[in-house]
Amino acid sequence: MRILLPPSEAKTDGGEGPSLRTVGFGHGPLAGPRAEVARALAAVCRADPHAAILALRLPASRAKADLAANIAILDAPTMPALDRFAGVLFQALAPAALPSAARAVAGHTLFVSSGAFGLLGATEPVPDHRVGMAAAIPGLGGEATPTALGAFWRARLAPALPDLLVARAPDAVGEHLVVDLRSSDYATVPSLSGPIRASALPVRALTEKLVDGRWVRRPLSYQAKQTKGRLTRALLLAETAGRLVKTIDDVAEVAESAGLVAEPRGSATAPTLDVITRWNPPGRP
Repeated sequence: MRILLPPSEAKTDGGEGPSLRTVGFGHGPLAGPRAEVARALAAVCRADPHAAILALRLPASRAKADLAANIAILDAPTMPALDRFAGVLFQALAPAALPSAARAVAGHTLFVSSGAFGLLGATEPVPDHRVGMAAAIPGLGGEATPTALGAFWRARLAPALPDLLVARAPDAVGEHLVVDLRSSDYATVPSLSGPIRASALPVRALTEKLVDGRWVRRPLSYQAKQTKGRLTRALLLAETAGRLVKTIDDVAEVAESAGLVAEPRGSATAPTLDVITRWNPPGRP
C-alpha cells in the first residue's frame, strides 16, 4: 500500500534536523528541481517581498512570518515531513502518538504532495516554509515571468512517480494499492496514469449533515480533512498489525473499523471510494 496525502499550510515550528544546505535535497529525479524551487523561493522573498506575497498568495496576517520562513528555507532546521505538517488532517493522523512500528510503516508507505518539494516521503527532512501548489515563483528555471508550480512539478513528477513510489520497498507498482487522498489542488500534480492508475484508488471524504430538513453529503473542508487523517491512521495501524491493504474492499473494511462509512464507486477498472463521517446531533436516530 501507498498513501498520497495533501500538505497543510500549518506547520510545526522549529526542528532539530540539519538544514537543507547541509544535507541536500535527497537523491533521484526530484533533487535538482527541489533545489531550484528552494533557491528561487528564497531569492524572491528576500529581493521583492511584495511580489512574493502576491505570487505565493500569502495571507496578510501571516505574510511577514511566511516570508521569513521562505527566506531561511536553505538554512533553517528540519524535521521529518510526517511531523512538520500540522493541519487538520495531520492532527487527526496524530503522528506523534503513532507506535514506533506504525511510524516505520509510514516511512515506506506515506507520501505528502508539496509545492516546494514535489512529493515527500514521510521521513524526509523538511524546514518550515509556505508555498502552495497553486503559487507561481518568479525566477524559477531562469524565467523572468512567474512559473506556476503546478505545471513545473507535473512535468517532473509524471515520469518519476512510479520509481518514487517503488523506491521505498521492493514490491512493484502493480503489486500494491495507491490510496490517493490528495486534495483538488494536488490531485493532478501529477494525475495517476499508466501502470499506477491500474493500482490507484482515489478517495473522496464527505460529511453527512442536515440541510433544509434533509440529510445531504458534502465535501466540507474541515471535516473532510479530519476524515482523511482518521483513515490514514487506521490504514497505517492495520498494516502494522499485519492486515495488508491491497484492494478497495480492504480499504473499506479498515474505514468501517475506524467508525467511518465506506461506499465503493466507479467501475471495476477505475474504482473510487467515498468515505463518510456521519454527524449525529441529539435526537437523530
